[in-house]
Amino acid sequence: MQWFQLYRCCCTLLEVLDASDTIIACSTPPGRGALSVIRLSGESSIKIAEKLLGRALNKKVNLVKLPLWDGYKEKCVLTIFNSPNSYTGENLIEISCHGNPLIVRKIIDKFLQSRVRMANPGEFTLRSYMANKMSLEESEAVIQVINANSDSALIAAQNTLNGGLRKKIKNIQKKLRETRVVVETLIDFTDEDADVYLGDVKEKIEFFKEEYKKFGKLMESSKSISDDIRVVLAGPPNVGKSTLINALTNENVSIVSEIPGTTRDVVKSSYIAEGIRFVLEDTAGLRKSSDKIEEKGIKLAKKAIKSADIVIYLGLTKKDFEDMPILKGKPCIKVLNKMDLKGYKDSKGFTRISAKTGKNLSLLKSLIVSSFLNFDLSEVVAVNARHLSFVKQGSKAINAISPSLISSNLELVAENLKECDALLGNIYDPISADDLLGKIFNTFCIGK
Repeated sequence: MQWFQLYRCCCTLLEVLDASDTIIACSTPPGRGALSVIRLSGESSIKIAEKLLGRALNKKVNLVKLPLWDGYKEKCVLTIFNSPNSYTGENLIEISCHGNPLIVRKIIDKFLQSRVRMANPGEFTLRSYMANKMSLEESEAVIQVINANSDSALIAAQNTLNGGLRKKIKNIQKKLRETRVVVETLIDFTDEDADVYLGDVKEKIEFFKEEYKKFGKLMESSKSISDDIRVVLAGPPNVGKSTLINALTNENVSIVSEIPGTTRDVVKSSYIAEGIRFVLEDTAGLRKSSDKIEEKGIKLAKKAIKSADIVIYLGLTKKDFEDMPILKGKPCIKVLNKMDLKGYKDSKGFTRISAKTGKNLSLLKSLIVSSFLNFDLSEVVAVNARHLSFVKQGSKAINAISPSLISSNLELVAENLKECDALLGNIYDPISADDLLGKIFNTFCIGK
């Protein structure tokens, strides 16, 4: 049933795109360079190219002169990928020409006059998906490979592209189904017999909950790596947050002033450590203020703290760290700054630095990495908002299974496990609205 609904979803989308068409687009970034690569895909692509050239394309790689207008022929290399051994699963040609936008446009225009149409965003990858060359989550990973801006994000995207995400999901589903079999077997027992095994069932479900919790944390961490790790610098006014962001990133991105309340907006900058990209956010000093503009900055600071992956809370004395409910449950590094000043008092339980002189900044950077990287980086996979949404919904279904529910209603326990299983399956085998694929592939660039 799932595959039929997915097939209908794909067919609805391709009624508009028409999968029988031959499509073309430039696959390299626009602009001038040594080379540009144009993709031509469709069952008729080779015949169309042969007709335009007036010659057969018998080799895998062909050096040709493509006539573009009177008196001008562009010397190109045409690389042939025969169906089904191509990116799209169709006959596909990659045309390598000089990297001149004028030449690229002329070549595309030439093919558009010969029963070829422009490709839509992501249509080459959509055709690959339709030809079962890759799964849905692997298709999504293609754009994450392209957009990756750190070593870790690239590793994560490649892991998903190679089936890593599906493997992890199927592994947790296997454990879930083993638990579900035990529960559903017990449903058929008499009440007296069932009572004997209830303790074992509760133990098995609690074990699975822990396994799912670890899985959920890895998915959240993977999502953060794909999106960059957000590190928010927070604390009272004039404790050196702006100096610190400048020092950590080696850039003067934030105004440094002795006047409290200088920072009004969230100032962002980034750096890469251990292959992970950290985005630092300098925020307004937290205090009560009658200044309306400063108050808006403080609200933005609190909003940034709530959504941060890590908070670096700066202060000058222990009093600066009293009564901080906003940091509850948030990974936080407590930092005492300005250790270079006379009269500086040391305190246990805090990281001591001088943002001004650079003292202990390398220690702080290592703490930032270690506070996030509590797993094997090779285990991360590319996770997007769609994936994480299903994982979190599954978590709600699992956490709703209480010991009292196990004792009173095993049928409902089984339904919750079944619901979680279906939610996870939606990541790689979706039952969804007709526009799901359109939304996913429209995020791609034209030519991919």
